[in-house]
Amino acid sequence: MSCALACSSYGQQPSSPQSAPSAAPAAAPAETKTTPPATNVPMNEPVITLQGACPAKNGSVPQGCVSSMTREQFEKLTNALQPADKGPIPAEVKRRFATQYAKYLTMADAARELGLENDPKFQEILKFATTQILAERLNQHYMEEYSHPTDQQIQEYYDKNAKKYQEATLQRIIIPVAQPTAEKDKPAPPSEAEQKAYADKIRARWAGGEDPAKLQKEAMEHNGANTGTPDINVGARRPGMLPEAQEGVFSLKANEVSQVFSDPAAFYIYKVLTTRQVPLSEVKSQISQTLQRENFGNKMKEIEASVKPQLNDSYFGPEAPPEQGPMIIGPNGQPQRPGAPPAGGPPPGAGASARPAVPPAQNAGVSPK
Repeated sequence: MSCALACSSYGQQPSSPQSAPSAAPAAAPAETKTTPPATNVPMNEPVITLQGACPAKNGSVPQGCVSSMTREQFEKLTNALQPADKGPIPAEVKRRFATQYAKYLTMADAARELGLENDPKFQEILKFATTQILAERLNQHYMEEYSHPTDQQIQEYYDKNAKKYQEATLQRIIIPVAQPTAEKDKPAPPSEAEQKAYADKIRARWAGGEDPAKLQKEAMEHNGANTGTPDINVGARRPGMLPEAQEGVFSLKANEVSQVFSDPAAFYIYKVLTTRQVPLSEVKSQISQTLQRENFGNKMKEIEASVKPQLNDSYFGPEAPPEQGPMIIGPNGQPQRPGAPPAGGPPPGAGASARPAVPPAQNAGVSPK
């Protein structure tokens, strides 16, 4: 049932505009009706009524059967199911969920008629569902606890990691590595030493004041690259935003040219145009999100590390080794496995608060009494 709320994406997408009702005749304005706000409904008034449910048998209503649900009961349920950061539920989403939940209640009452709540399979599934929901509730508990780092915690993190916020505005020349060819009528490419020597000459010419745009164009033509001339202007970068092997760039001063970096695809030369220490005001929100993720992740690791599961290999079989796919060269020239994010790039979703998976819908609800 939690999916009935979460899957509606009401927190991310605006609701579809509804068609405007046709205008009422001017002579009869009293026919125009408006929907009163839901807050006008008393908390003890039923908002879901199951007509025909819970027929009396032998003078009494079956135990656990539900025929109505008050606003208070309904809102207690939705407040427990929806993520705390999603805000109010739009009326159309609330109505769809109520319709779905009414069906669940009807089917649950029919199941009780058959005594299925005492079925051994149901009891085992209930145990598993309870465990799963408790685990999710623990996640939510610590997410809420760590969701608002204090200003002092943010300042301490900034001071401790000041180097992360040293920003450099960069230019870069890329010199493609000449690849061997299988065509017999074409000469063999220069050796690795010859290509490195050429890259060193380009670096020396740049450090000597030559135009980097012209050097970049020459470097692409030197090895017959036909992919177009890359833009030499990289822009502002901070530590962690370049491949790890090229992080030495951030130790340079303004107007200094880096050493020649290389990987299987190309040689890279950088020049630092300007440097600055990014003020806390610009990265406060980012640090807050980082602390949320780190504190939550550390707490989950602490809990998981407190218990070490041991599986019986005679029953389950030996643990399979992790799959090791072939290595390929990514779009930035860095070795990576197929489907993996490029090396040196930010991880997927960086800066967004991760949310643990929500339990399946059928595991999340309990009929109100």
